[in-house]
Amino acid sequence: MPVVDKASHIGITRSQNNSAQTTVDENLKKTRRAIYSLMGTGLHGENGLDPETSIAMLRTYILPILTYGLEIVIPKGKILDNLQIQYKKLLKQILSLNINVADPAVYLISGLLPIEAEIHLKILSLFGNIARSNKNSSEWKLAERQLQIKSFDSNSWFIDMKKICIKYSLENPLSLLYIEMSKGKWKKLTTTAVHKYWTTRINEEIMYYSSLKYIPTSLFKVGKIHPLALANSANQRDINRIPIRIKIATGTYILQTNRAAYNQNNVDPTCKLCDQAEESLSHFLLCCRALDQFRTPILKNIICKCSELPALQHSNIQLDILQLIINPFHYACSAESENDISCRIEPLCRQLIYKLHNKRYEILSKMDLISSRRKMNFKVS
Repeated sequence: MPVVDKASHIGITRSQNNSAQTTVDENLKKTRRAIYSLMGTGLHGENGLDPETSIAMLRTYILPILTYGLEIVIPKGKILDNLQIQYKKLLKQILSLNINVADPAVYLISGLLPIEAEIHLKILSLFGNIARSNKNSSEWKLAERQLQIKSFDSNSWFIDMKKICIKYSLENPLSLLYIEMSKGKWKKLTTTAVHKYWTTRINEEIMYYSSLKYIPTSLFKVGKIHPLALANSANQRDINRIPIRIKIATGTYILQTNRAAYNQNNVDPTCKLCDQAEESLSHFLLCCRALDQFRTPILKNIICKCSELPALQHSNIQLDILQLIINPFHYACSAESENDISCRIEPLCRQLIYKLHNKRYEILSKMDLISSRRKMNFKVS
């Protein structure tokens, strides 16, 4: 009989060294295979399915594979960090975001929880099953014994569960063990606590990122994708506008000022299109004269539509045009006004941003082509 250092049981890999690491590695392999198998359906980010459908597919097919068994062998430290990195990388790819986008933006746009929260929910669910089991069962007796005897420094699963309860301001798990609670009530209690914690934390983190200053924190809701990433129709043209839209909103759209700030070489921040001012976001969206003929008609239409919105008519809000273009939902004060903005203003803002983006790259491509031809002619001469 062969001697092995690891073995798999019902999909959970146990090893002599580190079962959590081995299980996470296996889960990541299976997750990659699942993603590759779904690429044919359009689950690959840009030029694929709209973000809402992609996120729904990820929740249904990918997340269960990624977190399988991790409520048993709980990943911690570097193992959890690596899992978080891979998860965020996947989300950024699906949302067509740059790799350097602020982490809170990923969760804000997708409406998803961090992988740590997903694992904690599964752990709490498992403990709920143990608590509801017969008090004469081995699992219930083991839980009672471990929670009574083991110290806080122990590596016991139940002590990890105790730490999770403290983190989310839940009662002592030993007390919860004796309380008879239905499955629905337990799920509501734990889900509410976890969602509240992460909603508060993500909203607090957003405030520290200057790149996210145009996205209001109040719109983050667990399970609800941000309106900026919602497709207004099944039209592929509308879906193709979303990635550029999100990049602008999350501050990851690359302009000359960004190149100048983060490039090791000396890069001129001046706009290459008009050569009159630094190419900042406000300059690109509002001021660049080279794009005036494409900007003006749509911008007038946006302002006209804003004057028709009841939410903006009967309020004393001072409209910031730049804020309006980047994220009009900043001015949504109710579900009704959000719906109005989504139907009337947002499509025009997307159209404007996408048109300016296309024209900018069209002009820059022509300039690069002319420059390369001049260099070739110079070499020949």
